[in-house]
Amino acid sequence: MLEEFFDYVGQRQGTNYLHWNMHDINHSFAAVEHRFRVLGGQPVIIDNRNKFDLARLLIDTYGTCYIGHPRLEKLMPRNSKLAPHFLTGEKEAKAFKDRNYVRLRQSTLRKVELLASFATWAQHRSLKTDTTWWQMHGGRVRLTIEWVACHWLLSVLSVLITIIGGLYVIVHRMV
Repeated sequence: MLEEFFDYVGQRQGTNYLHWNMHDINHSFAAVEHRFRVLGGQPVIIDNRNKFDLARLLIDTYGTCYIGHPRLEKLMPRNSKLAPHFLTGEKEAKAFKDRNYVRLRQSTLRKVELLASFATWAQHRSLKTDTTWWQMHGGRVRLTIEWVACHWLLSVLSVLITIIGGLYVIVHRMV
C-alpha cells in the first residue's frame, strides 16, 4: 500500500494534498515516510507548500469554536452527512487488530469523501457550523485592524487619510 502511495506521489510532483491534522509524531506525513523507510522503501517527500490542513483552514475561516470536539465527527450530522462506514480512531485500531481491512478501507474512503465535501462547502461558504455571522466576519475586521496596526506604513497612511478626511469635512461645513 505504501509503495503504491509513494508511486502515486512520485508521478504527481507539485500536486496539492488536503489532510486533517496530520502533524503529530504518530499521524503525519513524516510518520508515513518513516514507516516506508523502515520497510525498505524510499519515500517521495511532499513539499510542505503542497500540504493543506483542512482542520486548521476551517479554524482560520470560522474561528476556534466553529464546532465541538471531535470536529470531524460533529461536522457530519451538522451538515446532514451520513457516514455509515466512518470509524473513529479507536474503532479503526480495533478493526486493524481484528485484521478487518475491508472496514478500514471503507472508513478511509468515507473520510476522504467527507474531507472533499467539507472543503467544497467551506469554499462556497455553505458549510454549516456553530459560528455566527458576526463571529465569522467580526473576527476578520479585527484581524484587518491588527494587520494595519502592525505595519508602520499602513498605520501612517491610515492616520493621514483620517486627518485629510477630517479636514475635508471641516472645510466643507465652513463653506
